[in-house]
Amino acid sequence: MQIRKQQSHGRIGEACVAAKCWMHGIPAYNTSGLRANFAGSDLIVDTPDPTRKLLVQVKTGYNPSPDWVYMTQCSGEQELEKSKFVSDFVVFVNLDKRAGTKHTHDGSLDFQHLSFFVVPRDEANRLYRAALAREHARPLIKTGGQRKLGNLAVVVAASEMAGFKDAWHLIKQASADDA
Repeated sequence: MQIRKQQSHGRIGEACVAAKCWMHGIPAYNTSGLRANFAGSDLIVDTPDPTRKLLVQVKTGYNPSPDWVYMTQCSGEQELEKSKFVSDFVVFVNLDKRAGTKHTHDGSLDFQHLSFFVVPRDEANRLYRAALAREHARPLIKTGGQRKLGNLAVVVAASEMAGFKDAWHLIKQASADDA
């Protein structure tokens, strides 16, 4: 059976984030596609309070260069005003483009080819909207007209995301704060 990278990279990102959570002492479980119950969330994190869970959304994609962090695709201008992310945390998983395009599901893609950015929801929405506004304000090269946002790959400067790189402690602290 042929596995499409477009689908598998998202699944690989989710599985790797779940594994990283466990490696950092954070009990995390995949929602296994139960989107109706956990809309916008890919992982559920246990907290000491059995009635409270943390929700984590995972966004996986290629970073265009080491200076940028890929966030996600934009669905249109309405995202300039409304929140994109609803889970407690968003983990942006950036794949090394060379390794991601080269691998053939043969085990050559590994943790070393992934970068993880663990961002609380409000900060993720702030960074996303700022990046979107920046792109929307940038005129088109040929016509000088307004840039369309539909299907735009939204990226943020790596320097803006540096504090969130491998920041698993943020999820761990939030789950402990629920005690």
